[in-house]
Amino acid sequence: MDMIAEILQTDKAAAGKLEKADMESTQLLEQTVKEINELKENASRDAEFYKNEKAREVTERINAESEKITAAQNEKIVALDKIFEEKHTQWENEIFDSIISPK
Repeated sequence: MDMIAEILQTDKAAAGKLEKADMESTQLLEQTVKEINELKENASRDAEFYKNEKAREVTERINAESEKITAAQNEKIVALDKIFEEKHTQWENEIFDSIISPK
């Protein structure tokens, strides 16, 4: 009978160890899932930050280039206005003369 009691005792101890191992496995799986989700959230947050930072940098570069282009255009307009002011009377006379007395 002692042998049967010992086998039952061993079986009961093994069942307890198996149950404990199952619980630890479940806890480990839950912890792993939690860590995976945290990593995904962190990666998503980092990606969003990087995207926003790059968008800001590109916008700044576009604005700087746009300002350069606008300044260059304004310089050309000022130069053309100056030429027009200097020569518009001459041009008007040439056009008038061409119409009145064609060559």
